[in-house]
Amino acid sequence: MYQEQRLEAIMKLLETHDTLTTEQMIQQFQVSRDTVRRDFAKLSNEGKVRRVHGGIMSLPKSNEIVSFNARMNDFTAAKDHIAQLAEQFIQAQGTYFFDVSTTVLKLAQIMKTKATIYTYSLDNAIMLSADPNISLHLLGGQFFEKNRFFYSLNEAELLNHLQFDAAFIGAAGLKNGQISFEDQADAYLKQLALKNAKQKILLAENAKFAKESTYLIGNIADFDYLLTDKKPTDEICSQIEVKY
Repeated sequence: MYQEQRLEAIMKLLETHDTLTTEQMIQQFQVSRDTVRRDFAKLSNEGKVRRVHGGIMSLPKSNEIVSFNARMNDFTAAKDHIAQLAEQFIQAQGTYFFDVSTTVLKLAQIMKTKATIYTYSLDNAIMLSADPNISLHLLGGQFFEKNRFFYSLNEAELLNHLQFDAAFIGAAGLKNGQISFEDQADAYLKQLALKNAKQKILLAENAKFAKESTYLIGNIADFDYLLTDKKPTDEICSQIEVKY
């Protein structure tokens, strides 16, 4: 059986089973443990399942994080507002890290200041490439189609040797104050950039507090600012400076 056939079969099984273990899939398909791990990794990277200890589980329908392209169709007034708040942190001649998120893409669309931008987002690069005020640096590597970003280990290591005036990070999920993302590579790039950022700025609509995903990069308190569309709870406000 080819991998694509197994992946189809796994997704069918998840329609009737909340979780599937590695051992179950070894028996089901008579393949090696490494083969099952590769199958699970591919489904997870494509945002179709959530990795758990010993296997995978289906994504909850109520808080499923949809693809970047789907989110692009939802350029809400909230995203516009958050992007305008973020633009106030951009200073002339500064060096900034833009992650892959639709709210940060909105920031890339509206910014007018002369600056140096590092990103791994295809859409950020397209948006900024024609602006003569922007010195654009695009990290390359394998292209992740669902969320439209590039990743390679060699390119990621460049972030260890850069310092940013600010890193702008758009959260996928903020449930329980934990900042989560669906792609492991995406989460890793954010962590590297944040290590060398003078200001750590989180961009997230209030609705993200009801969402969660697989890979954690930290807690809200690890950031300097939260830019959002509505005042969050007092507990959140006590952990981080909030602008809304």
